[in-house]
Amino acid sequence: MNDKPLQGFRGQRGEAPLIEEILEIRRNFYAFLYRLYVEAPPRELADDLVNERFHFQELSALNISEELSQGFRMINEFMKKSKGKEVDALHEDLVQEYTRLFIGPFKLPVQPYEAWWVSGHLLGEPLVKVKAFYRKAGIAKSSEYKEPEDHIAFELKFMHYLCEEGLAADTRERLKECLQLQREFLDEHILKWVPAFCDALYNYERSDFYKGIAKLTKGFILLEDAVVKDLVESAR
Repeated sequence: MNDKPLQGFRGQRGEAPLIEEILEIRRNFYAFLYRLYVEAPPRELADDLVNERFHFQELSALNISEELSQGFRMINEFMKKSKGKEVDALHEDLVQEYTRLFIGPFKLPVQPYEAWWVSGHLLGEPLVKVKAFYRKAGIAKSSEYKEPEDHIAFELKFMHYLCEEGLAADTRERLKECLQLQREFLDEHILKWVPAFCDALYNYERSDFYKGIAKLTKGFILLEDAVVKDLVESAR
């Protein structure tokens, strides 16, 4: 790709990073986020928290928002409190918390579905529109994934996929197409409900870990609004 420097961002040496660098950073952070929503935290994450190895140095290339900064502070505080704990005990606590939030068996305290936030109930027209957008991008949900396509994990995974497609683009036109799809999906779907979902998760949650994840998710998504706008303009 014939990448252009991006204005409004800073690289490790003060220079503006390239489109490819920003796509890689965004892809990796989307991967981190969607995994936290699609399944319970793995034991490796608990081990990283106990041993203070939970860091996101690559995000220093972006102008971090207050929401993101707050999320990082909360996760760092949780990590400090977790130092010296038994890894298996912390892992069990995280799994129980995830189960209570996103699996049940009782009514979920904060619904992780776009349809609920857009229309006030599950499934229906909002889900149909999300499916139509995925079809436009040429993808379909695997039968192994049981949740509806408007689950937050699936929508974050879709943005991860579009970042990967942008990195793999072999022409400027394909890169612009991938970036435009990202812009449209943010406007038509993610920005309409994910920030409100994150606020509700933050206000409900008792665990500093998931309160921090709520802040990280909201801060990143709000930052995406500006980042993707800049990417689309830079790719012209």
